[in-house]
Amino acid sequence: MATALENQNESTNGNPSEEDSEESILVDRFPEALRVSRFTFFTVCILSLSFLLFSSLPLWHTDIWGHLAYGELIWQSGGIPAFEPLVPLSSGIPFIDTAWLSQIFSFQAYQLFGVAGIKFLYAAAITACLGLLLYRIQKRTDSFLWGLLCVIGFLLCDWKQLGIVRPQLAGLLCFVLLFITLNARQWRRFYWFAIPALFVLWANLHGSFPVGLGLIGCFLVGRAVDVGRKSGTWKAMFRDSVTRRYFLLLELSAIAVLVNPYGLRLYTEAFAFSSHPNLAELVEWSPLTLRMYQGKAAALLGLLIVIAYRLTPRRISVAEVLILVGLGTAALWSSRMIIWWAPVAAYYLALHGAAIWGHKRKGLVDEAEENAVHYAGKWTVVSVGMIWICFAVTPIGSRILHGKQVDFEKSVSSTTPIGAVNYLKEKKIEGQLFNSMELGDYLLWDGPENASVFANSHVHLLPQEVWDHYLRIINLGSDGEELLDRYGVNTIVLDLPRRSNLLRRLERSGDWRVGYKDGRSVVLLRNEPIE
Repeated sequence: MATALENQNESTNGNPSEEDSEESILVDRFPEALRVSRFTFFTVCILSLSFLLFSSLPLWHTDIWGHLAYGELIWQSGGIPAFEPLVPLSSGIPFIDTAWLSQIFSFQAYQLFGVAGIKFLYAAAITACLGLLLYRIQKRTDSFLWGLLCVIGFLLCDWKQLGIVRPQLAGLLCFVLLFITLNARQWRRFYWFAIPALFVLWANLHGSFPVGLGLIGCFLVGRAVDVGRKSGTWKAMFRDSVTRRYFLLLELSAIAVLVNPYGLRLYTEAFAFSSHPNLAELVEWSPLTLRMYQGKAAALLGLLIVIAYRLTPRRISVAEVLILVGLGTAALWSSRMIIWWAPVAAYYLALHGAAIWGHKRKGLVDEAEENAVHYAGKWTVVSVGMIWICFAVTPIGSRILHGKQVDFEKSVSSTTPIGAVNYLKEKKIEGQLFNSMELGDYLLWDGPENASVFANSHVHLLPQEVWDHYLRIINLGSDGEELLDRYGVNTIVLDLPRRSNLLRRLERSGDWRVGYKDGRSVVLLRNEPIE
């Protein structure tokens, strides 16, 4: 009896069960350096699914096609034109291209992979922003859940802005990278080189680099105020090494921006752009209101931040208040600025939310047990599998792995004027067109070679008189048809149903007939063309 029990105990204690043996084989034989935790797997799932989601979204019909046209011109000519090169009505207008590097990258991606290449750049930029926010929140809170809530808040608030493919997304990626670097718990020596290098890249990818300089400025002023208040004397800020570090970093970054084709002129253009009078009529440059979706999302996010600040046990730094108030005020002035406020607001909400939650739960659980992270090879395997599966079913994955061409019409938004442009090329339309500004970018990219676009999304490059005439025509001004005669317009391209009123008015005049019409656009031809 005793012998049997001893043998049973020996079998139990000395020989692992079949289930334990299988798990041991899987984990023990996997290289320790390559093992990841289940939280890493969850992060990979979120990012892979996000990449898949944004890769599957149709490309919006504005902005991107105009930038591709500029990228093609710069690449083929080997230089950036000094004056606006694509819109004849803007002839002689100085052309300071703040996004020339983004345009070249986009054009090369299109050359190599077609529309799948653009979708890849689009999805990769947004996914990288999500990954950076997840990484920093998990490092600061040891919580995957709060990192997930951070990216959800960011996406909900910036959804409208993220739906448009343009170089601003490259600027957003630079901004998020700078922000999470400045929020690192420990300053690392290579930051002295990495951050100025980031500004060199940023200044050539998009003209939003002043937002990054302002971000560093907020950290500088916030740190100085915190030190002055804590020590009781403002002289202490001059002796504080962190304050001096931010000041020097700001100087180095401002100097790094000068590594661009325009030198100091880039600063002038960047600061003058947002106040250009032509932008005042565009919805995305109008003040943020509660009538807008993003206004409602921002209001909700702001309210949650106020509640979190009231309850948080975590110290609220002056820097974060300056950043939130500064970018929030800018968004109220121009709704397009919400794209910079949203990731910051979501980050600080998650940070203080985690602090509140941790304070409430203190003593209820064993923190060492709760925060223990277990690494296993099986999580590495399923993480790699998740990445592979999601990549394989994206347009870029299908193109690279299977050589499958992406259906262009299914890859772009339903408002892209494909049929209208094909009609213009089939009829070999020439001369000055009048077009809805929103269709101008695609006309620049794929329209007839000898047809001149009236306006595109780069409205700041139009002479103010031409822009005023465009608005009078598109908004049914009494002298609209006289202006069309003045510009010698024989062909009009309008987006539908948005411009249905203008379409009906021109048809009633008897001077125009419909040459082509579908559910997204219409082409009007003058009955008696102007020679």
